[in-house]
Amino acid sequence: MSVFRVAKTVAFLALAASRNPAVRSAIKAAPNLVSEERRQAAYEATKRAARKAGEMTARVVPPNRYF
Repeated sequence: MSVFRVAKTVAFLALAASRNPAVRSAIKAAPNLVSEERRQAAYEATKRAARKAGEMTARVVPPNRYF
């Protein structure tokens, strides 16, 4: 099976699932189900990952003299 057919099948399945009323209501209710502690933990993890990505990029990419 070609990569294009797999991508096309996945896209159609995602579209079909997104139109399902049960899936739509679950997506709408999801933000209300997350506690404040979990939201804060996710925020901190995102900040930590962004910081690590920046540090790794600074090691790999040479500094530019013009910035």
